[in-house]
Amino acid sequence: MERTLTTRTMTWVRETLDASGDLVRAELRESATASWSGVVIDSRAECADRIFFAIPGETTDGHRFAPDAFRAGSPAVVISVPAAAQELDVMKAPYFLVRDSRAALTTLARAYRLLLDARVIAITGSSGKTTTKEYTRAVLRTRYRVHANPGNLNSLVGVPMTILSADEDCEFLVCEAGANHRGEIDVLGSLLRPDVAVITNIGDAHVGYFGSRDAIAQEKGSLLRHLGEGGHAVLPRDDMYFDRLCASVQGKVSSFGRSDRADFRLGNPGFAHGRLTFSVNGEPLALSAVGEYNALNACAAFAVGDICGVDAGRMREAFAAIQATPGRGRVHTVAGVTVIDESYNASPASMRKSVAMLASLPATRRIAVLGDMRELGDHADELHRSVGVEVAERKIDRLYWLGEYGTPVRDAARAMRPSTGVELYTEMAALIRAVASEVRLGDIVLVKASRGTRLDEFVSGLLDRLQARS
Repeated sequence: MERTLTTRTMTWVRETLDASGDLVRAELRESATASWSGVVIDSRAECADRIFFAIPGETTDGHRFAPDAFRAGSPAVVISVPAAAQELDVMKAPYFLVRDSRAALTTLARAYRLLLDARVIAITGSSGKTTTKEYTRAVLRTRYRVHANPGNLNSLVGVPMTILSADEDCEFLVCEAGANHRGEIDVLGSLLRPDVAVITNIGDAHVGYFGSRDAIAQEKGSLLRHLGEGGHAVLPRDDMYFDRLCASVQGKVSSFGRSDRADFRLGNPGFAHGRLTFSVNGEPLALSAVGEYNALNACAAFAVGDICGVDAGRMREAFAAIQATPGRGRVHTVAGVTVIDESYNASPASMRKSVAMLASLPATRRIAVLGDMRELGDHADELHRSVGVEVAERKIDRLYWLGEYGTPVRDAARAMRPSTGVELYTEMAALIRAVASEVRLGDIVLVKASRGTRLDEFVSGLLDRLQARS
């Protein structure tokens, strides 16, 4: 109790920022003993009991909204622009003026993490991070008090926010770590100081920033350096970088995958009655999801649960109760048409896996509605062509593509199989009309692209039209 009263006050925040050299001045007025339960960077979010950090962004600056956050209930705001203090002074709003608001956020998170008794599970990888995090949270919650980052709050800002929003009595903190640039995973690892580190896979997501798959492996593997001797790494046994990743681990290593050499071996993946069925070390499991890649994500979560003392029966019940979130494998069936919504994000590897999954499902016709993948740099044409090849090899009945990279996809598909049906679109409404008029009873439609392609809008539009038809 004493620790709670100390750390969750503005006095603790002031002392921590002052000791680190981040603080310029604090104007707490009569709020030194005011409590806080987390942090926020968006004044439109829930601000009550949460310290607002004014973070400069690419399109706007959080300093513009510091007064709004105070009016919405934030007990104090953190700013790094002296001019922003003027309106706060007029309002008599408590604030911390710091040298850099991002750095101050990191400072507080680092200090708060050292006070937490919770065991920390950190998850990274080229794809499957958020899904594996959700599966891991569900498994651990059957026995423990668990806090996890909401959505994919996995960045240099999101991870500190997650740490600072964890209750001091939580037993496990589950957090994914993502990176767009070199060095970011190392920073996040130093903040999280994980007890268990999970790497889902090494793929080619963000290769435009990293330059090569080897560089991606090095970046993701940097998380493992922050495991102590008593730490535990959960690594993908089927990945070509497995041995290299193992070399970075001081503590224990458990592997997961299809290989007979995996410590947690995936077996018998299948799809029946709208559910993904599989086993881990012979334990039969089922998920409301599709795709062997989701079975692998669950396999990694099963490994974490076993390491943390959750029995297989509880994990089986947890997996059975999980519902896929929009954009991450949610399955809709309307007017006899099945729509698999994977619109939230895509990397070349995950796109190819999704196409292979689509080809394996029983259907009258298999239709792929795909779109551009972002952040691939000079590799973009080549990696989009690889998707076209996958579509042709899997004999997908029809491909609709939204975005600027449709031409290399179409050319690669038709070079591999001249009869491949491909239609290219640059306008969302036209794409919705075309697919809605084409699909019929018994068809399965896969929808997947990078988030910036906005295929979530396509899913909504298609489902509306199908609903009107039913």
